[in-house]
Amino acid sequence: MDLANNQLKQVVINVSAKDFIVKCSEEFANFLDDDIALLSAGTKKVELKRFVDAYVKKTYENYILQKELKKLIKNINENVKTDDAI
Repeated sequence: MDLANNQLKQVVINVSAKDFIVKCSEEFANFLDDDIALLSAGTKKVELKRFVDAYVKKTYENYILQKELKKLIKNINENVKTDDAI
């Protein structure tokens, strides 16, 4: 992640009454704030089990996206090879 050209912003995530500070680009901070607000029903306070469940869900979504991306890249590469043969 290239943060050199972006000003860092802090996002505070409260998990089981402990604050965690994440420093990230302003664009991602806004996205993260919105996501945490959804997860916490607007309180920005999340219980550990709910946080872990959300992490597992996001990890699974990322896993599926990576599989789809690899499949798409493979199809594109095969089509490029087919086009080159013509």
